[in-house]
Amino acid sequence: MSILGQNHSNPVSPALRATTQIKNRAARLAETIIREWEHGFDALWNNPQATPAEVLAEIGTDAAEVFELSAATVQFMAAILSGRLDEKLAAIQAKIAAKPATTVHEDGSVTIDPV
Repeated sequence: MSILGQNHSNPVSPALRATTQIKNRAARLAETIIREWEHGFDALWNNPQATPAEVLAEIGTDAAEVFELSAATVQFMAAILSGRLDEKLAAIQAKIAAKPATTVHEDGSVTIDPV
């Protein structure tokens, strides 16, 4: 019989299909969190069009919350990346270590400490 007349059903079981989707989505979620955090970090600290001080001034009194959310995201990433993607975690930690010291003010603004 010709292959043109045969039924070509998917031999993958529903459980295997679901397993593959779950694993792929977990990996994509981690990749997305890392990528979005890096985009935000670089928009502040490695922006070729604005200095960090200029960006912090524009963020204004929301800066403390931005820093708090970033720190919580880094903690989450550390928990999921440790022992799985150690090189990616090390790159994130290196970025954080390279940023200048900052001061969070009572009004929520953040400034870069003088060197």
